[in-house]
Amino acid sequence: MNGSVVVGHEDLRRFICNALTAKGAGAADAEIVADGLVWANLRGVDGHGVSRLPAYLDLMERGEIDPSGRPHLALDRAATFLIEGRRGFGPVAMMQAVELAARRAREAGVCFGLVRETTHTGAVGRYVQWLAERGCAALIMVAGPAFVAYHGARVASLGTSPIAIAVPSGAGPIVLDMATSMISNGTIIQARTGGKALPPGAALTSAGEPTTDPRTAEILLPLGGAKGSGLALMFEMLASVLAAAPIQAAALGPQKRRRFIQNCAIVAIDVDAFRPLADFTDDADALVAILRALPRQAGFDEILLPGERSGRTESQRRRSGIPIPATLWRQLEKIAHTLAVAPPAARPAPAG
Repeated sequence: MNGSVVVGHEDLRRFICNALTAKGAGAADAEIVADGLVWANLRGVDGHGVSRLPAYLDLMERGEIDPSGRPHLALDRAATFLIEGRRGFGPVAMMQAVELAARRAREAGVCFGLVRETTHTGAVGRYVQWLAERGCAALIMVAGPAFVAYHGARVASLGTSPIAIAVPSGAGPIVLDMATSMISNGTIIQARTGGKALPPGAALTSAGEPTTDPRTAEILLPLGGAKGSGLALMFEMLASVLAAAPIQAAALGPQKRRRFIQNCAIVAIDVDAFRPLADFTDDADALVAILRALPRQAGFDEILLPGERSGRTESQRRRSGIPIPATLWRQLEKIAHTLAVAPPAARPAPAG
């Protein structure tokens, strides 16, 4: 097939698992990573979906991801913990962390945890959603490699520094998942594979000049200027410096460290520790109903909640499949051939 294709989510998950295990990952770890990539694709967050697989395999080839690395619980107290990622798969460390955070929150009411020196965590909305499905309000802040220019600078000096927040509601978790940069690095990856221009004011070239061409975009700009870079700086302080694993000072200072590292700060709050969960969700639903009924501005057909558009995309893609751009599909076919695994069954994407 020469054009874009559509694949089923279960078959895509199988392919990702097989590709990772063929490269040396354990079966259980491969399933966790595949679940995260497919979760992102289903929700339309394609820059954090299977488009990341070629990079993951390359990081494994270069030793940046150690498939044998196991998360280690280095600090464990009643309401706090610290997990060392040991350069294994980021999603594996993160799932261990949110499972522990949920248990500690049930016991203590609130839990604050850190995950340090892991690799790419994937879409963090997945983890707060998981916590909210279990009766927790949750917040995750991420610090990572320098892809974003600090406000006023023309060189990469901060991570994209995503934040994800989720709360339970009667209709399921309400999930906010956003980068503190104008766009995420995954958006550039997706734009390159899909041949689409970037929005103006979102990226710079390596020389620090504005660009909308994803092929020359190397540096992202912060969301809201000083506000976005201020948030990213504080995430570095809370997720990295607090965990004794600074990223930016080591990368920008004399050490010039270039390894791909991410750190995460996790807050889990057991809603039942403060009020009955059913009462919380009733009040959440009441607020949602009020917001939906507000007078709308011209050009708005409806008022949406955080994550609502992604939820609709997930429902549609579970039925009709996940679209894969032509460039990415060729990469996946090459991976399948190189690793001797079957590619996902595909059909041509509908025109338009």
